[in-house]
Amino acid sequence: MTQVHSFYRALAPPEPLRPFIQAFWLYDGYRPGHGLERVLPTGTLELVIPLAGQRLEWRELDGEAGACAEALVSGPRRAAFDVPTAQQSMLAGVHFRAGGAWPLLGVPLDALAGRHVELSSLWGPVATRWVARLSEASSDEERFAILGTAFLARQSSLRTVHEAVWTALGRLRASTADVPVSSLVAGSGLSHRRFIELFRREVGLTPRDFLRVRRFQQALQRTREDATASLTWLAHEAGYCDQSHWLLECRKLSGLAPGALSAAARGATALPPEERGQMLPIG
Repeated sequence: MTQVHSFYRALAPPEPLRPFIQAFWLYDGYRPGHGLERVLPTGTLELVIPLAGQRLEWRELDGEAGACAEALVSGPRRAAFDVPTAQQSMLAGVHFRAGGAWPLLGVPLDALAGRHVELSSLWGPVATRWVARLSEASSDEERFAILGTAFLARQSSLRTVHEAVWTALGRLRASTADVPVSSLVAGSGLSHRRFIELFRREVGLTPRDFLRVRRFQQALQRTREDATASLTWLAHEAGYCDQSHWLLECRKLSGLAPGALSAAARGATALPPEERGQMLPIG
């Protein structure tokens, strides 16, 4: 089923791709009043495709900036980055599930962690031709079909997903409580070192960093749900040992203090948080 908004369309992928891809999406005519958005870490990977020949630009929290005019893979991250809203007027994209990009992209995800990488550097000239087809398509339906066909073709030669990593991710999806890394390792039947190695390869982050991002996103969700909640309560409910721990993690992962983060999260009303919750208006 397609979810429709004034400028945004999202479609679940074909059934064989659903364990790996959460949604295909399209932007058309996004022109908000704010000029910058902060992209928060989610533990997942995003493929972003410019459809109007525009350059995609980004700036890291440390000030380092980059740009490209091609389809861009944004790898799993431990810190936010900023993007101009002007470049988002016409985009297509793929939102992967945690661990889902490893079998489809054909590269260890720890090589993409914290990086923005041109798709052509992973897929070669086929990526350029594919983006041209998307840009020339005349309807949302045609673009979604092109996205589905491309990834179904990749799906026919999937890399093997390690059962221990897939089981650990399934356990995390099924639970809102904190799950210690030691418990994930014990459930895998592997040595600590081997489990960490496989998890990094297929998810892009270590289990510890993935759990940090997961806890942060859970706290962020609670700030949206209860505007009157104290920072102490939010920290406790999300599994932080105290308010100072929540403050430190907020600054490391989002570059914002908890109060500023909460205000920005509650102001991100262009789309429901479950669809676009990693994007915050900041300028």
